[in-house]
Amino acid sequence: MHYLAEHQTFNSTAELNTAVYEHIKRNTYELNDTDRTALKTIARYAVKFAGAAHLKADTLADLIGKSVKTARRVVNKLASLSIIQKIATTRKINGGHGANIIVILPIDQSTMTMREDTTKSTETTDEAPKTANEPSHSINLSKNHVIDTVAACGLKNALPSEVYSAMARYFEADEIYKYYGILLRAKASVDPTLIIEDQPQPFVEAWHASILKRKQRKISRFDDYLYASFRQAAWTVKARENRMKNVGLLADFETFLEAE
Repeated sequence: MHYLAEHQTFNSTAELNTAVYEHIKRNTYELNDTDRTALKTIARYAVKFAGAAHLKADTLADLIGKSVKTARRVVNKLASLSIIQKIATTRKINGGHGANIIVILPIDQSTMTMREDTTKSTETTDEAPKTANEPSHSINLSKNHVIDTVAACGLKNALPSEVYSAMARYFEADEIYKYYGILLRAKASVDPTLIIEDQPQPFVEAWHASILKRKQRKISRFDDYLYASFRQAAWTVKARENRMKNVGLLADFETFLEAE
C-alpha cells in the first residue's frame, strides 16, 4: 500500500474540495491571498490520496510564486488554524528529515486537534474496507492518530444553532460531531455551495424523522439512512433556491417590460 494512503482524510476528491471551500469560508479574515493560493495548490497535489500530499517547501514556493521562507510560513499558519497537519518524515538513505507530508483536515476538526499516538491504542479495531458505491459516513484517519474529545461548547458555536439543538436532544458532543459530518457530506454530494444556516429546517426535519425511525426499529443501518435523509433534505433546499431564483428572474423581466 502506498505510504500516503494511511494519511488519506477524505473518500473522494469532491469531499476534499468541499472541505477546502469550507476552510476558506470559515477563515475569511485569517487567510490572505497567498494563504488561499497555497491551500488550493496543496489540494491539487492531494487528489490521488484525497487529503494527503508529500510536498517540499521549495516545490510549493515555486508553484505559488513565493520564496521558500514564505511557503514555510504559510504552511505553519495553515497548521495553526487546524486547516492542515504536518507529518514529519525521514529519508531512507541517511535518516535525515525529509519533506513533510501535508494532510488537509476535515472541516469540523477546527474544533478538535489531531495528535500523533506514540503508543498502540487498546481500542483500535479493524474495519472492513468500504466499497466504491458505499456512501462515506466516517473520516479516514490514520491509525497512528487519535481524536481528542470534542469540546461541547466549541462544537455548539461551530454548528448551525437549529441543527445543534436538534442533535443535542439525543447525543453528546462526540456523536453530534459524527452525525453533523454525515450531514455535511450529504449536502456536498448535492451542492457544496448550499448554506445550511439559510435553510436549516429541512435538515432538522430529516434528523427528527430518522431518529423516530430508529426508535421504532424500522431501520438497521442508521448512518446510511441518515445520509440518505440529509441528502434528500439538501435536494429540497436546492429546489427551493432554484424556485426563488426563477421568481426573481421573472420579476426582473416584468419590471423590464413595464419600463419599456
